[in-house]
Amino acid sequence: MNTYLVLLQWVTQIPNPDPVPPPGSDTILNTLGNAKWGAQVALAVGFFIGLLVWAGGRWVDHHRAGRIGLIMMLCAIAGGLLYGIGPQLINYFAGN
Repeated sequence: MNTYLVLLQWVTQIPNPDPVPPPGSDTILNTLGNAKWGAQVALAVGFFIGLLVWAGGRWVDHHRAGRIGLIMMLCAIAGGLLYGIGPQLINYFAGN
């Protein structure tokens, strides 16, 4: 029993160093930033293409094209909401 107490005292005296980013982390963060920028552009382009498809389908009275354009716009809006809310939800559930 005494050995365990000595070991426990020794383990509690180990210093807790500050975290240091690994080498190459700047490159990874830049790549993630570029991917995030690309996602924003893709959502905006998807919304405006859906708007064009919807307007074109209504203009030529092609109901299926109008419905597909509306679905494209709704998917872009839902993606934008998930894009904006997602990081906060992940941080909340991760406990940060």
